[in-house]
Amino acid sequence: MGILNFFRKRKVEETTEPELKKDLPQVINDDKQINNILEEEIKNFFPEKGVWYSNCFELPKDICYENLPCHLRDNDWMSKLLHQNLIDKNIYIPKQTIKNFVDSSVNFANLRHEYELRIVKWQINYIKKGGSYWLAPKGLDEFSLMFSEDVDKIIRAGVVKTLKAINMDIEVIEEGLEKYAEIWRPYAMSASFCHIYEPLQLLVGTPPKADDDHKKNWLANREYEYYQRHKNSVDKYGTKTPAMEMTNEEHSKIISILEKQNELRSKFIENWTTKSIHHTMKNTDEDVL
Repeated sequence: MGILNFFRKRKVEETTEPELKKDLPQVINDDKQINNILEEEIKNFFPEKGVWYSNCFELPKDICYENLPCHLRDNDWMSKLLHQNLIDKNIYIPKQTIKNFVDSSVNFANLRHEYELRIVKWQINYIKKGGSYWLAPKGLDEFSLMFSEDVDKIIRAGVVKTLKAINMDIEVIEEGLEKYAEIWRPYAMSASFCHIYEPLQLLVGTPPKADDDHKKNWLANREYEYYQRHKNSVDKYGTKTPAMEMTNEEHSKIISILEKQNELRSKFIENWTTKSIHHTMKNTDEDVL
């Protein structure tokens, strides 16, 4: 080898070897250090917001944060994402070691659970505020919320059906629905009442508001019926309203009163609508003349 080539080779080795070493991940072998690194890493592992995107309906397997919401109970997938995060930080911990940590860490399980609840809360608000592409009960769609007599039932069923479709655990969905009941249930039940007894009529608008006592009794019965359908979830995760704790006798009394109030209000709406349409048509004819 000529002296010139010797120095050229040495120069290449001197410039490339440090760069190569710099790119190699730091291998961690000490168990205590590994645990500390993993505990620190999971503090910011889960997103602060519960938003997710429609790609999750396909349950894609690619290891990336975009697919996180649809793999939250797949510890093998989760450990691979955690492993990739550490590699990106130039830290190497064996995949099986990370998997063992994910399987056993109470802190990881708690942080995951908190994130799952953020997803449920986000989904509730998304449906309530008129979001699209969520899964409504069979035969309905998101526009049903605008006129349905069962807004509360549609929102609840929509949250369950949608999040189950992206592979979320049913128990955490039920927990979120009851934990955040005040976000959606009073609003949805009130909307259901309005669609029945204060309906928007295309030609004549909305009738005068219903009697407050009528609405109060109707909502009390609605809450009572809700509790009968979802008793286990309310007892386990939620808070019972006074109406939910009515005795059979108290409920029967409410039903008896409601039958009369519902009938009177329905007749009022029918008469009001007829008169309003007649008045509108009369004014239209006069304008034409």
